[in-house]
Amino acid sequence: MKKLFTLFTLILFISAGYAQRVNLDRFNFTVSYRDFPENPLPEAYKTYNVRLEASPSLGLGYSVQNLENNILIEGLKKVEGTGHITILLMMDDLEFEKPETVERIKTSKDKQGHEIKRSFFSTELTYSFGARMSLYDYKGNTLISNKILFDRDNKRSYKTPELNSAEDAVTYYSKKFNDIRSSIAAQLTATVVAQANQWLNNQYGFPVRQVNDIFWILNNKRHKSYRDQQKAWNDFKNAIVLMNANEPLDKVKQKMQSVINYFEKVKKEYITSDKEDRKMRYASYYNLAKIYLYLDEPEKAMMEADALAMNDFDERDGKFLHQAAAMLADKLRKNNADTRHFAINVNNYVSPVN
Repeated sequence: MKKLFTLFTLILFISAGYAQRVNLDRFNFTVSYRDFPENPLPEAYKTYNVRLEASPSLGLGYSVQNLENNILIEGLKKVEGTGHITILLMMDDLEFEKPETVERIKTSKDKQGHEIKRSFFSTELTYSFGARMSLYDYKGNTLISNKILFDRDNKRSYKTPELNSAEDAVTYYSKKFNDIRSSIAAQLTATVVAQANQWLNNQYGFPVRQVNDIFWILNNKRHKSYRDQQKAWNDFKNAIVLMNANEPLDKVKQKMQSVINYFEKVKKEYITSDKEDRKMRYASYYNLAKIYLYLDEPEKAMMEADALAMNDFDERDGKFLHQAAAMLADKLRKNNADTRHFAINVNNYVSPVN
């Protein structure tokens, strides 16, 4: 009977211990906001125009205008005449070196184990290309001079499909060279335009970002805080779904306050150095830091991140979140702003008066 009682007590102890285990799971969510430029233009600069100068050897023809149309800086207005800034994109010659016929030997064995060699032939082309970009404002000032988008010294190669003889490989190359050249030119110019567009938006644009992120939420149904954690998560989802890059955060902040209050409460409730308590505090610090980041309150986010780093449970997350908050604070400061959620109506922007 005594042994049975001891066993029963042990089972209860283990069961109680399991009930208090802090199993944290990732819960995914999505947010949207309007990013700021790394190198903001003067406040009055709201319009831009694009000029693309391409070497005739690229054979772009009328497609030059289509490439120009692919340069779009979010948050600024593209104009046909002179904008506050002019983007000059220059694409140089596509140059090919002497083609080379290349042989590849495939070795295999037949059923008797005899070695069989078979040759395949292709033509290999080495080519080079250069592209640059300059930016000027309507007053004649140079903002960027000859930024390299594609370095001619960065040579590339192209290889034709393999054929059964060297003669066939040479014939194929001779017949298909113009098509090959056009295909390479189209790929290179599209790449250059995409790189220019990305750089311009990072430097001067206000692109809308949609970001996937995570919360850490208690997911042990036997833990006493399980229901409260799940409620906090549901309240968070109901608040974050209201977030829109083009609208102020007032409604989001109002609905988010109950979530903030809950995680603040958790930090004060689980105060021991026990690992399970530290995990509960970790999730609270982490989640609060994320909330404040997306509510555009980087100073509060840094405070939570620093507390997380000192909590002695995954210090790296605290340092990472502090860095993210510091970067946000710097962007807001450089752009003289206090939020990343606002509407932009480029139709209201007008070109400068010359």
